[in-house]
Amino acid sequence: MDGPESKATEAEFRARREKILLRQLVRLFRLMNDETVARMQARGFGGLQPSYPRLLGNLDTEGTRISGLARRMGITRQAVAQLVKEIEAAGFVERRADPEDGRGVIVAFTPQGRQGLATAVEVMAEIEAEYAGVVGQSGLDELKRHLKTILDRFDRQGGFGMD
Repeated sequence: MDGPESKATEAEFRARREKILLRQLVRLFRLMNDETVARMQARGFGGLQPSYPRLLGNLDTEGTRISGLARRMGITRQAVAQLVKEIEAAGFVERRADPEDGRGVIVAFTPQGRQGLATAVEVMAEIEAEYAGVVGQSGLDELKRHLKTILDRFDRQGGFGMD
């Protein structure tokens, strides 16, 4: 389909797509992830790569089983194991034997990883403050409340824990 009708239809479709919540969340994730990594690297965490926060953000402070990380991330255990190996080489996590399952592995933060986590929380708070400068603190708080309500209703298993 060529002509003015198809261009209008294409523009309408694109505009509709940009309003889809998932599209906006994916864009926001990419934006915040990239900015967080850049600021962390500037603060001395040069080994942090843009692919790491997705795993690190799903890792409980006490550690998480590889199977739990795979479920939370929506990827295979093999893909998680490969990413863990890379992040482990960078010094942010370590693998431990699972005391409840001799075959299992728990991924946990190293001391460097814990320091990185604390810095990441500070950096993300700074970024959120910048977002609040655009939509107001009450607007950002309201957005976060609505997202929590949706997640509590539809993703009850998504909380932290050993998994």
